[in-house]
Amino acid sequence: MFCDWLLELRRFLHWGPVIVFSLMAGVTGTTVYLNEMWWPPQESLYAAINFVAIVFLNLITLYHFGMSIVVGPGLLPKHWRPKCPEQEQLLQYCKVCEGYKAPRAHHCRRCNRCVLRMDHHCPWINNCIGWANQASFFYFLLFFMLGSIQSGVIIGGSFYDGIFRRAYLQQGDTRGIRVILTFRSAAACVYSLGVVVGVFLATLKLMQMQIKTIMWNCNEIESWIVTKAEFRRYMNGSNGRPIPTFDYPYDLGVWRNIVEFFKPSSDGINWPVRPGSDQYTMTREQLAQKLEKRARTRTYKCVSPATGYWLPILSQGLMATVCLPCADDPRIVLRIGDLVHVTRVQDYWLYGERVLSKKEQKLHKKHQLKGHIRGWFPRCCAIELLDDEEVDPTGDDHGQTNPKEESKAKQRCRKGCHH
Repeated sequence: MFCDWLLELRRFLHWGPVIVFSLMAGVTGTTVYLNEMWWPPQESLYAAINFVAIVFLNLITLYHFGMSIVVGPGLLPKHWRPKCPEQEQLLQYCKVCEGYKAPRAHHCRRCNRCVLRMDHHCPWINNCIGWANQASFFYFLLFFMLGSIQSGVIIGGSFYDGIFRRAYLQQGDTRGIRVILTFRSAAACVYSLGVVVGVFLATLKLMQMQIKTIMWNCNEIESWIVTKAEFRRYMNGSNGRPIPTFDYPYDLGVWRNIVEFFKPSSDGINWPVRPGSDQYTMTREQLAQKLEKRARTRTYKCVSPATGYWLPILSQGLMATVCLPCADDPRIVLRIGDLVHVTRVQDYWLYGERVLSKKEQKLHKKHQLKGHIRGWFPRCCAIELLDDEEVDPTGDDHGQTNPKEESKAKQRCRKGCHH
């Protein structure tokens, strides 16, 4: 138990939480310092309330920030299986966690665990946002935004009074002359105002996304699944293969969605659903999408090494460096002869999963295989294999490329990289 808490406390020692703490400390220090001159708390009751609000907003923001990190999103136990074995065929299987994914659970490659109702992985809290901590994360954003508004008013007002102090003196305004700015305090004002504006805009966008999630009980991942479900029905219908419509099962109405968000009745595995749906309505759709995705998969063979660099200007050319995929997915390293099952195609990049050899499969099961096996790689590094070409599905023919085929492929690669 102590080790688990120690591991959670280590999450604070990451660039995300460190930056948040640093920004809060800098802006709060500037706010308190200027507030003592601009509107000192001993001046009136309203001034005292304003000072108490500064302290309260900072403390409540830090509390919910810490709770978001320490409580965590709620992790699905490793090797998890449903109580009824018959339900296993309705669920996706996670090879990394060696268990089934519960409804609304998704695997996070950064946490390396399946997360209950995963929303996203947030670098600022160095943790996932999910079933257990999403309400705390919402409160953190809310109070962080309110605190930034208050600090912006105090710092902006103080900076204005300090800049025009001479004009106040000429007019005989004694209130305006109380703010005395030095070079350091003026620089702190400019810096803090920039931080406050940036924080406000960032939290405003995140709040908009969270409010949308709360009202429709549908996060960004689930929204993408619904979009694919609608597109799948459109494509199948246009091809003369209509399939039943898909109704999102977790939208219970705005009011019930709000109540369910702040006071969840779910245990993270079993969820209340709308009439006409069941616990596996969404997972059935996900499995159907996976099947169609596999049917669209194309096998590529590496004919030029892929370095795995994010900016491969020296190895893969200028266009592969400039036209990067707009995603934070990892890049994979490939050797000549490696096979890759490609599922996403762009002009200069491909996304897929490298086929492992038998030896690598054993290491992968023991979590001893180094490097990513799924991710992006430059398109000019591989060629598509035709359906009638024979390949070893275990990947044991690595490096056994026909020299004549390799020479022709490299020529095509050079042309593709520099066009």
